[in-house]
Amino acid sequence: METFDHVIVGGGIVGASIAYHLRCKGAGSVLLLERNELASAASSRAAGLILQASTKVSKTPLVKRTRDTIPILEEELGESVGFHNVGSLRIAASEERTLELNAMAADASKWGVPIEWPSTPELSKLVPWLDVSTIHKAAFLPTDGYADPYLLSMSYFKAAQARGAVLRPRTNVRDVIMDNQKIIGVVTDAGHVSCGTVIDACGAWAALFSAQAGYPLPMAPVRSHYWITEPSAAYGGEHPVTILPDIGAYTRPEVGGLVLGVQERHSATFDARELPDDPAAFSPTQGEEHWDVLANAYDAIFQFFPGIESAQFSNYICGLSSYTPDGEIILGPVPGVSGFYAAAGACGSGIALSAGIGDVIADLVMDQEPAFNIETFRPDRFGMVDPFGEAFRQRCAAARATKSRKLT
Repeated sequence: METFDHVIVGGGIVGASIAYHLRCKGAGSVLLLERNELASAASSRAAGLILQASTKVSKTPLVKRTRDTIPILEEELGESVGFHNVGSLRIAASEERTLELNAMAADASKWGVPIEWPSTPELSKLVPWLDVSTIHKAAFLPTDGYADPYLLSMSYFKAAQARGAVLRPRTNVRDVIMDNQKIIGVVTDAGHVSCGTVIDACGAWAALFSAQAGYPLPMAPVRSHYWITEPSAAYGGEHPVTILPDIGAYTRPEVGGLVLGVQERHSATFDARELPDDPAAFSPTQGEEHWDVLANAYDAIFQFFPGIESAQFSNYICGLSSYTPDGEIILGPVPGVSGFYAAAGACGSGIALSAGIGDVIADLVMDQEPAFNIETFRPDRFGMVDPFGEAFRQRCAAARATKSRKLT
């Protein structure tokens, strides 16, 4: 039987970051297990936005840690990690969103995130396709941007491996082994592995895995998706990520075109028990229904992006994100099981939160005080729930529908 100090279950960007940060802090031997290929689920389909200001102020320092870690990874690896430092532009077109924007800016400034307040002419220069006529106020965050999510994930993996972490894709974890509610190992297809710590970074499947330890995590798989336009001189080129919370939409550049994301009012949710082991064998969207979502949002998008009238959409990307009812992540020790930690329910922000999550988990397993206040992320904050039931899943879907703005 092999023995490791820490076993991470889940080979997406969150698991990769945890492996890297554990080794950075000298936490002992680290084994990461993934039943499919590394970064083959949500991490490879994400839009990759790295936005340091949020309506969820608890996330700001974690995302900033990710932004600060990017140049460190590039220096360690001697290569790009796929980050595009184009900045982000957050738009307020109503009094309510303006008040929200001011509060977000104040919080971001507290953490040392630079913010600028562009004038109307400056807005037009930053994003030439943007109709500025209805905008009340806008903030520009010059150190924001977007990443190639797969490339950033693999950069964490390479850096973790260079520091001694062991990575094993195509290795399924069947169960956890406990003695008097204390983790002592895991059971894999290849045999037993002895360990003192297990970290659940299973993404959409995290509640299923934690249920094996007697505590199903309070999160549900919710569909996330975006559309990609064909290249166009009218709106192509490298310009800021643009967040439009009044209409629940965002854009970012994509090889001469645009990525356009829309937060639908009623997101599709799924029972994690019915998901296949291989994400390649499952699509959250059936048929052509996604075009209805885009059509329903057309008029609202046109207000800011008149160019949608002539835009040709050539690609549609969908995947599963893990949401909680309050839109906050699940991060920390799982109640009742010593040595079992959760890093799940990223609420569509796993790429942006990756380094912050990895840093926190590394501190926790080493019995050190995390650099951030994680009380908001407690796994037990909802009490015991049925994360597979329809009622709970609808609460998670509602959280996605209001991700870019506070509940009203």
